[in-house]
Amino acid sequence: MALGSIYNAYPNGRPSGLPTDIVDQLVQVKQYQLLTPIQTDIAEANARKDNYSNLNSKLVALYQIADTLSSSTTFNAKTITVNDSSILTATASSSAHSGTYSITISKVAKAHHLIIGVDDSNPSTGVTVGISDPDDASLIQDGVTISFYHKGQTYSYTTDSSTTLTNLADTITNDDNGVYASVTNIGSETSPQYVLSLLSEDTGSSTNQITTDEAGTTKGVTLSDTLFTTGATEQETVQTGEDAQLDIDGVTYTRSSNEITDIISGVTLNLLNTGTTTITVSLDTESIIENIQTLITAYNDFDSFMDENASYDLENKEAGPLLGDSIARGAQNSLRSIFSGIVPGTASNEYQYLSQIGIQFSDDGTLEFDRTSFEDALKNNPEDVEALFTGDDGVATRLKELLNYYTDSSQGVIPSTIKSIQDQLEDLNNRYTEAQEDLNEYEEQMVKKYAALEEAVLKYQAIQEQLDSYIDSWKNSFKA
Repeated sequence: MALGSIYNAYPNGRPSGLPTDIVDQLVQVKQYQLLTPIQTDIAEANARKDNYSNLNSKLVALYQIADTLSSSTTFNAKTITVNDSSILTATASSSAHSGTYSITISKVAKAHHLIIGVDDSNPSTGVTVGISDPDDASLIQDGVTISFYHKGQTYSYTTDSSTTLTNLADTITNDDNGVYASVTNIGSETSPQYVLSLLSEDTGSSTNQITTDEAGTTKGVTLSDTLFTTGATEQETVQTGEDAQLDIDGVTYTRSSNEITDIISGVTLNLLNTGTTTITVSLDTESIIENIQTLITAYNDFDSFMDENASYDLENKEAGPLLGDSIARGAQNSLRSIFSGIVPGTASNEYQYLSQIGIQFSDDGTLEFDRTSFEDALKNNPEDVEALFTGDDGVATRLKELLNYYTDSSQGVIPSTIKSIQDQLEDLNNRYTEAQEDLNEYEEQMVKKYAALEEAVLKYQAIQEQLDSYIDSWKNSFKA
C-alpha cells in the first residue's frame, strides 16, 4: 500500500476537489528528494566495497603461493621411491640427499604382548581358557592387586566387588602407563573364553617390556592372589618385545622402533616386513612444477579480473568499475614489472629472467608457462632456478613484499580503503535512517494538513447549503 493511501477514504473524490492520493504523491516526491540520493550513494559505495574485496582476494591468493615459493624448502622438496613397498615405506624431507640406498631388514621391531587367563591345568600349552562373561563382576575376585613395571615405573591396580574384566582393562588403558589393555576372546563365538590382553604401546626389547620388576628378568605381571573366581590365574607372553635390525649399504643398525628417522638424513623409514629392497631419493620436480603452475594461475586470475573490471568495453561502450583506479592499476603495473624484469643479484648466474626458464608474458598480457623449458632448467641448474625466486631479491620474496603492502589486514592499502568505504556506508545508513524519519514526519504533517483542509471545505459546503436553503425560502415567500 502506498504511503498515505489509508487516509483517502473518499470514494467519490475529495470535497476539496484535490486528488484522492494527494498525500501519496507529495510523499513520493519528498522521498525522491530525501532518500533516492542516499540510496544511490549506498549502492555505489557497496559496489566499490565489493570491487575492492574481490581485488583483495585475487591478490591474497597470489601472495599465498608467493609465500610458498619464497622458501628454499619448496625448491628442495624430495620424493622417494621404494622398490618393494611391502617391506617398508619411506618419506623424505627437503634436507634429504638425493641417492639410492640398499636396505635389508632382518627383524622388525615388536611390542611385548601378553594375555592373562584361567589355568587350564596344562600350562605348557599356554592360556587357552578364560571366563564366560567379561562384564560379570562375580567372575573377578575382590581385593586382588595386579602390578607390573613398564618404562621406568611400577603400576598397580586393585579389584573390588564391582570390578569386571572389562572395566579392569579400561582402568589400565586409561592410565598413563604406556600399556594398552583389552578384553579378547580366545574361544569361539558359541563358547567364548575371555582373557585380559596387555600390549606395550611401544616396540623394543628394553624398557618397553612389561615385567614384574625393575630388573626385568621376568616378563609379565605380579598378582597378589588368583584374579579369577573360576580358577587359578595363568599368563602367557604371546610376543616378546624386540628391536628392529636392518642393514643399509652394508652397515647394520638396531632400533627399538619401526619408524626410523636417524639413519638416512632427512628420510623417515617405516619398517613393515623382513626382506631386501632399495629406495631412491630425488628432487620432487613435480611438486615444484605444481607450485609454479599455481603461481601462473593465480596471476592470470588476477589479470582476468582486471580485464573485466579495469578496462573499457568498446562494444558496449561501458567503463569497468575500476577503470582508472590508481590502486588496481598500480598493483598490476608493479606485478608485471617483477615478473618481467631482471632479478637483482643474479648477474653471475645462468638465469637472470623468468623468461629464461619458461615463464613470460603473452601478447594478451597473461603469463605463459613452458613446462618443458622449466623442467630442463631445473634439471640443468636447480640452484639458479631457486635463486630466481628465493632470497631477499627473489621474485617470490619481492611479490610477497608488494602484495603485503596492498593486502595486509591491518595496514594494507586495500583493506584500509575497504574500511574507509565501510565507515562511509555507516554514515550513509545513519543519514538514510534520519531521512526516513523526516519523511515519516512529513507524511504525518501532510495527512493533518489535508485532513484540516477537507474539514474546512465540508464546513464551507454546509454553510453554502444552509444559505442556499434560506435564499430558496425567501424567494418562495414572494411567490406566495
